Amino acid sequence: MKTNWPALRNGCLILASLACGTAPMLAQSQESAGLTATAAVISSVAVMQAAQRASVRVEGEGRLDAQAVRLHNPDRLVLDFADTRMAVQRMIIPGVSAPVREVRLGQYRPGVARVVVDLTSAAPYQIQREGNTFVIYFDSPADATQAKPAFHYAEAAPRGAEHHQAALRNVVAPRFALPSELTSRNGTLAFFDGSNQPVRSEESSLQQASQQAVQQASNAAAMAAPAAPQNADMTPISGSGKYTGEPISVNLKDVDLRDFFRLIHEISGLNVVLDPAVKGTLTIVLDEVPWDQALDIVLQNNGLDKQLHGNVLRIATRDTMKREADSVRELLRAQNDATPAVTVTRVLSYAKATTMMPTLKKFLSPKGDILADDRSNQLIIRDIPITIPILDNLIHQLDRKSQQVEIEARVVSASRSFAQDIGTELGFAGTTTSGRSLFSGSPAVGGSGVTPGSGIPQNPVTFPSGTSGNGVSSGLPLQTNLAAGSPTSGFGFSHRSPNFAIDFFITAAEAKGVGKLLSKPRIVTQNNEKASVKQGTKIPIQTTINNTVSVQYIDAVLKLEVTPQITAEGTVFMDVLVENTQVDNGIARIQGIPALDTQSAETKILVPDGGTVVIGGVIVSQQNVNVTQVPLVGSLPIIGNLFKRTNVTVTSQELLFFLTPRIIPG
Repeated sequence: MKTNWPALRNGCLILASLACGTAPMLAQSQESAGLTATAAVISSVAVMQAAQRASVRVEGEGRLDAQAVRLHNPDRLVLDFADTRMAVQRMIIPGVSAPVREVRLGQYRPGVARVVVDLTSAAPYQIQREGNTFVIYFDSPADATQAKPAFHYAEAAPRGAEHHQAALRNVVAPRFALPSELTSRNGTLAFFDGSNQPVRSEESSLQQASQQAVQQASNAAAMAAPAAPQNADMTPISGSGKYTGEPISVNLKDVDLRDFFRLIHEISGLNVVLDPAVKGTLTIVLDEVPWDQALDIVLQNNGLDKQLHGNVLRIATRDTMKREADSVRELLRAQNDATPAVTVTRVLSYAKATTMMPTLKKFLSPKGDILADDRSNQLIIRDIPITIPILDNLIHQLDRKSQQVEIEARVVSASRSFAQDIGTELGFAGTTTSGRSLFSGSPAVGGSGVTPGSGIPQNPVTFPSGTSGNGVSSGLPLQTNLAAGSPTSGFGFSHRSPNFAIDFFITAAEAKGVGKLLSKPRIVTQNNEKASVKQGTKIPIQTTINNTVSVQYIDAVLKLEVTPQITAEGTVFMDVLVENTQVDNGIARIQGIPALDTQSAETKILVPDGGTVVIGGVIVSQQNVNVTQVPLVGSLPIIGNLFKRTNVTVTSQELLFFLTPRIIPG
């Protein structure tokens, strides 16, 4: 809507003919809005539901011709009746069943009546004309087997100036986009169609054009947006910076500020009441700006504010608004101070009175107080009567049964071990050709343990006997004694001849181990309440302080601590602490106090109801390789293995924590 409006006549605004003493025609007949004498009139619109077919019947006087356009998102069928006036009273007709959701009616612009059929889906349609009746048929679902009553609005709008004015006075103030543009040319107002060509432009019909804008705005209320709220609350026209008004263009210079608000009345249809302190002039140039945004800009520039009571818009200075708010606040405070306090008790079912008391105290008046009785779990409230319903509502919202969660934990400790020990023993003795020299091992290294006798031929070579580790004579002395520590297998070779003797042994041992420890603690707790479960041993520790002996206990336990929180999506958010503490016997005790081996995991996780999550995974691996050999010879490739002992030890331990929360129904 464009309004270039600098002209004043006889000290009054052209649009505001009411202030100049002229009798405004708030609701003149549609024929004066550019319709011809032979224009058709829509007198009734009905929605019908027959078997497997829904229909919208448009009846009136004269030939009804419409141009149909299907639109999507949402699905709807728009029918524009050219050279037609809308003369029905009700502008929204609810549908009976699918696919017709509702029908909206309105005078789209002078000479064009619009019927919008909102659909539940893109249903096919057919159009038939039966005399002065225009019928649109839609396919209905197959289960519609009987006709249903339709919503009829067959009564024509009241004819005549008096009835038409009375009908418009009952129209709710619109909060919607105006259906056409209102533009000023050469000091006059004119309507423009989509081609930007003036439909009507006469300087003498300025008042009628403004009245047509109000009438069209009233008709479009049902087609564009809901009306202003019908309550006494002081609600802004548009909130959070969102404007829904029809864009307008204005070019005003040194215009009385109060006349601008008259224009807002003509555009919006709201009843405007100005405070006596509102005064000043206005110069503004806007192009395609929503009218409610233009109103806010003017109010902000002039230090004004607004209040909306139903369809009455009140405009006053900010100082006036502030004084009124302070006055209301002081009056309310004085009334509260003069009101005697009452005492009531409230019994809590699920919440603790002592826990809820600090929260409720924040909503008391200055005269109020709350006490909690632990024995009966009651709240004793003393305050003015106006705050009691507020506290009751809070108690109703907070004192509710909490959901419960069952948490099942599995603690798996898996250990693996591997040990391998391979060693050799070598004893050799021999004489030279002269028979005066002897080669042999040392008795201090050890004896081979093989003596002549059982299956071993008598050795003519004379050599000192070897000595075993326990001091027992055991045959040939050894050059190397690198036997396995605890052999479980062995291989030996012995030979005797007149000139030399040899004993050779290979000993070996290998061990594997797999261990598994499974703990399965389970606990049930309420939503947002911490739960703890322990299993294990308490170790006593004796301490002496100031000649006083005391005993303290340290936990060597498997502990699970969980605080679950049920989300709106049905998942469980958990604050988890899992700890596994055991006595470590591999470390020497200090004054009788053992060392503790602890494995723990602490995290915050989100798990679906009934889902399982692994929150831990502590892996400890240890590998040792010990080699004992004869110097130099043991380092030789291949043959060096006969002169060394190799001991390999590999151990690994893994700790896993599995958590499964389940929401208990009810």
